[in-house]
Amino acid sequence: MIVTTVSGDLRSVGRDPVAARAGEILAFACVRNESLRLPYFLAYHRGLGVSRFIVIDNDSTDGTAALLQAQPDVDVFHTAGSYAGSHYGVHWLNGLLRVFGCGHWVLVVDADELLVYPDSESVPLPQFVGMLDRAGADGLITFLLDMYPGGPIQDACYTPGEPFLAASPYFDVSSYTPGSEGLRGRLPERGGPRRRLFWPAGQERRGKPPYLQKIPLVKWREGLHYLASTHLIDGLTLSSTTGVLLHFKFLADFARRSRLEVERGEHWDRAAQYEAYAEALAVNPGLSAMYEGSARYRGSRQLIELGLMMA
Repeated sequence: MIVTTVSGDLRSVGRDPVAARAGEILAFACVRNESLRLPYFLAYHRGLGVSRFIVIDNDSTDGTAALLQAQPDVDVFHTAGSYAGSHYGVHWLNGLLRVFGCGHWVLVVDADELLVYPDSESVPLPQFVGMLDRAGADGLITFLLDMYPGGPIQDACYTPGEPFLAASPYFDVSSYTPGSEGLRGRLPERGGPRRRLFWPAGQERRGKPPYLQKIPLVKWREGLHYLASTHLIDGLTLSSTTGVLLHFKFLADFARRSRLEVERGEHWDRAAQYEAYAEALAVNPGLSAMYEGSARYRGSRQLIELGLMMA
């Protein structure tokens, strides 16, 4: 079935999608070859309280499409279109959010990201967004926290379905640069292990290290649209409470995926960030992110104590 009201290059596969029920929280994602991470990604966010997933499969070749279609709570849209040509998935996501998201709290995340908010271990997501509603907020800003293993990245072997933290439980306590003024100034903007490892001081590279602030949780309504991934969206009242996206890029497939993305050239700035990753790993295949400022993740309260999340 071609869903022309969404986008000319998105085609629903499997069962026909239906309108969400009142009060359902929807998660949206754009993925390519994520069969390794998707089982736990889905299980984790189901456990938080996501009712339904709407996922764009960008022409995967690793069984991702079949895995997604086998899930009773996932609606799948396929496209063979250019990721770069869709403004890095933003046009596809905005189209689906316009059709399915209006009137609902939506979570827009990548398959290697897990949402954490204050006491998310015990407070279900429906209860948390109810708190945001009562506070008059319709958006949650988060800090993207890169997680890494306790040894070489290439040795971070991971079995699908296991918690990501079993393979990659460490993070940088500091090593960040502050954000701009206002609410964004309360969260780090850049830095962490990716800047330490791939944009070291004094070394020239094309492009900047990744921007680490995102707005993935939104009460969607007519007229909203993301402008640059989930980093930027206008027209929201952001909560003074903030969240964190635990980011699990550093598993054993990191070097291979980096080389493939350099060849494809479909990511931002002709995949400049992936070029930085691939070059550094080619020089030092046994690269580890561990250093004296590393800490093992213990939970959301730890992030509040460290000033990486605000309650």
